[in-house]
Amino acid sequence: MGPRTLGRTVRRTLLGVALAAAGSLAFAEGPFEEGTHYHRLPVPVATAEDTVTVTEFFSYACGHCFQFDPELEHWAEGTAEDVVLERVPAAFSPLYELLAEAYYVARACKVLPATHTSLFRALHLERQPLRSQEAIARFFAEKVEETPVAGASCATEEDFLKTFKSFGVRSAINQSKSRAKAYQARGVPALIIDGAFRTDGQSAGSNEGMLQVADALIEQRRSEKAPAP
Repeated sequence: MGPRTLGRTVRRTLLGVALAAAGSLAFAEGPFEEGTHYHRLPVPVATAEDTVTVTEFFSYACGHCFQFDPELEHWAEGTAEDVVLERVPAAFSPLYELLAEAYYVARACKVLPATHTSLFRALHLERQPLRSQEAIARFFAEKVEETPVAGASCATEEDFLKTFKSFGVRSAINQSKSRAKAYQARGVPALIIDGAFRTDGQSAGSNEGMLQVADALIEQRRSEKAPAP
C-alpha cells in the first residue's frame, strides 16, 4: 500500500469515527442514496475524459465555506492523481459577486497562495470591512508584499484594481453564474462531482459527509469512464 493510499484509508477511517460519534454511524457506513445524500444533475456538465473533476462551489462570505476550506484542502492532498479539484465562487448577491471577483483577480494575478486563506481569515476572524474593489485591492497588495509569490503578475494596489475591471474577470463572473444554474446550486459550500452529481452539507449531513459522498461518487465515475475490456 503506497503512502497516498494509506493516507486516504486513514482519513476515511477518521471521518467514519467522527460521524459515528455524532450519532451518524448508519450514514457513515452507507450506502449513499441518490436524492438524499446527493443529487444527479439533469444535464451533465462536460469534464475531461481522463480525470475526475471535483468542483467546490463556495464563497468567501460563507462561514461554512471558511470552516470547510482546510478540510477540503486536506482531503485533496490525499486523493489519487486522476482527481482534479477546482473552485467556482458563487455570485448570489452583490457581496458574493464582489468576493467572486476577488477570487478571479487573485487567480489572474497568480497570487492565490498568498490571498486565498488570508481573505477567509480577514473576513471571518479579523472582521475586516472588505466591501469594495479598492479595499480588496489594497488588502491583496499588502498580502503579496508580506508573502511574495513567484510568478505573480500583480504587486501593487493599482495592478489589482486594474485586474478587477478587466474583461477576463467579468467573463469569469458570467461563467460562474452560468455554472451555478447548470449545477442547480442554491447554497454553499457544495461539491459537484465530475459534472454529474451535486452534494452539500445539508444532503450529506456534515462537511465530513460531503467528502465521504465525494469519495464514493469519484469511484463511481471512475468505473463509468473506464474503457470497456
